[in-house]
Parts: sequence; C-alpha cells; structure tokens
Amino acid sequence: MNTFIKKIILLAFVLILFGTITQFASASDGFTNLFDSYVVGGNNGIPGRQTDTTPPGSSTTSVTYEPSGNVTSGPVNPLTGLPMSEAQAGRRPLAITLGNTTEALPMNGISQADIIYEVLVEGGLTRMVALYQDISNVGVVGSIRSARHYTAQIAESHDAIFVSAGGSYLGFEEIEARGITHINELSSNHNQMFQRQVHRIPGRTVLNYHSAITTGALAAEWMPRFDIRLEHRPGYINALSFVNDATPAFGADASNVVVRFSAGKTSAFSYHHTGRVYTMRQFDMDFVDANNNAPVTFNNLLILRTSVTAIPGDAAGLREVVTTGHGTGFFVSGGMYTEIFWFRPDKSSPFVYALRDGSELRLSQGRTYIGIIPDNMEVTFN
Repeated sequence: MNTFIKKIILLAFVLILFGTITQFASASDGFTNLFDSYVVGGNNGIPGRQTDTTPPGSSTTSVTYEPSGNVTSGPVNPLTGLPMSEAQAGRRPLAITLGNTTEALPMNGISQADIIYEVLVEGGLTRMVALYQDISNVGVVGSIRSARHYTAQIAESHDAIFVSAGGSYLGFEEIEARGITHINELSSNHNQMFQRQVHRIPGRTVLNYHSAITTGALAAEWMPRFDIRLEHRPGYINALSFVNDATPAFGADASNVVVRFSAGKTSAFSYHHTGRVYTMRQFDMDFVDANNNAPVTFNNLLILRTSVTAIPGDAAGLREVVTTGHGTGFFVSGGMYTEIFWFRPDKSSPFVYALRDGSELRLSQGRTYIGIIPDNMEVTFN
C-alpha cells in the first residue's frame, strides 16, 4: 500500500471524526530593521520564496492548490515542502528539546529548524521542540533541555529521533513504554554527540544547565554509530501537504498575532510582506538565533488548543498536555488566519489538520511554528 493511499485512509478517518464535532470550542512590528537586514532579495534564503509587496486581500493572496499537494517536482522535505534529496527526505528527523527561559536565550541553531513546537511546562513557562529533517549543516544547536512525556509524544507524531538532556520521570516512562528512539545527553551511551559550552552565546556565559549543545557535525558522526533506526518506519505517513501560497482565501487579518500560554508567557508574531514571513517576540525580546543573530522566521503558524492540567500531587508542578484526540485552533499564513480542527487518533499517528468545512489544510512551503496552548488561553489578531 503506497503512501498516498495510506494518507487517503487517514484523511477518511479525519472526515468521519469531523462529522461528530458540531462546533468550535497586539503585537508590535518588533524589529523591522533587523529583519530586513537578513532578507536579501526578499527570499529570506528560502528557495521558492520571492519578494511579495502585495497587500493582503488582493487576488494574489488566494490559495493555489495542486492535486499532489506539492508544487515542487521531485523529492521534497516532508516538513517544509521544499526541494531535498530523495535519500534525506526518507530519513527520520531529529526532534530536539530546547530551553526557553530568559537565562537560556537566545537559542542556537533555531533559525534553521523546519518546524518548532512550543508547549507549556511547569511554572507557566514553555519549552520548544525543534525538528530538523537534515541537521548536518546547522552548526551549534542548544541549549538542550530535559524531556516531558508530551514532548516525546510530539516527536513520535513525526517518527522522529527524540533528543534531550535528561527528562522527567513521566518522560522516561513514556519513552520506554512507547519504544521512542531517544538520544539522551545524560546517558553514557550517547554523550559523545553532545558538548557543554557555557560560552555558546557570543559575549555571554550561561549556567551549566543551559550549556548542553550538539552540532550538525556531531550528529552526522555519531548517529550512525548508535543502535537506532535512521529511516522512517514501514507504513509511516507524512500528513503534511504544502502549496506555494496557502494564505487563507477567506481569512481575517493576522498582521499581528499574540498567543498566550499562561499568565506570564506570551509569544507575539508580526507579519512582513517582504519575504511573506512572521517574526516572533517573547519576554520583550526578539526571537533570534545566537549563531548569527538572525531573526527566526515562519511561513506558517499553527495554534492548537488542547487540555492542559496540573498532574495531581506532583511537587514539581508537572503538566499533562493532551496530544491525541481532536481539538480546535488557528492557521495563520500570508498575513491572514482561519479557524481549523486538529486530529490525532492515537500516539502512533501524525497530527492532521482540517479546515472548518472538513477539507484538508495545506501549508505554505517553508518553516512552521506550532503553539500548543491550554484551551482556555487567549489568541488575539489584528
């Protein structure tokens, strides 16, 4: 059974589930000058992304769907829809857990991630999971932090190789119970792939627990030596589809998007017509890459609502973040947004996204941010 037919079967399940659901449950421009200095020729270094100065709402912002879901002939990166060698496209991505506190920022290597998930951890803060289909040329990636059981579940949704520096007891239980491939910096079996660099941020010294890093070169050298599967499992389905421009044809204005995770944590995004991408601010700081001070840019934003609760009796304040079942959310691209459904029938399955009419959601080619927020938290657009 080929991948296309498997994907049709998965989407058929989504449509059946969709029929059981009856209803859906201001950021500043930030750093335009810094952003513009890194957008050379308006393509942000992303193949297929050309300068677009057309205001939202014009005819050029409509969705351009292709029957295959991809607009690039030949093999593509399954996380971005952009061209990639066939050999690399068939390999498992790395899903790296990264610290997201003011003491740990800026992160290293984050601007080259294909997909970035942001999700709550204890204390009302968040952690990120960065996915790299090909990490070989990324350079330093850090700071690598500990796993949670739901970040391991996110990695499993992509059949990814999960990377962390330790983890919660629930994280280790989930990894063992699910047989999730895990490269752990604190394990003597894996620590050759990591370094501790307290000077990983130019001009600063970070605390030791913010200093764990790997590099593309270390990953390329050591992963083949570990006893792990490097290719996707038999029957793996990539549920993401891409088109050149997936701006919602009947969406509403999303020039600025503010995503609230807790009383003390928000992520704010600003749209730039040049490059047709979003940049991010948090903690009153621009979200940049410590390797080159470049702003991190996104072609797509997905904000997913789910149940987030405190685990009863846990002294550390660990959370339960539900990553299976179904829920509502928002898709943002091209300066516009629309409401969506998300579905994940079980922990072995990928996340699948649908528009309100039940049709498949397709993403714009390029990088994607996915924020998983409590279902009672606010998202604002203007």
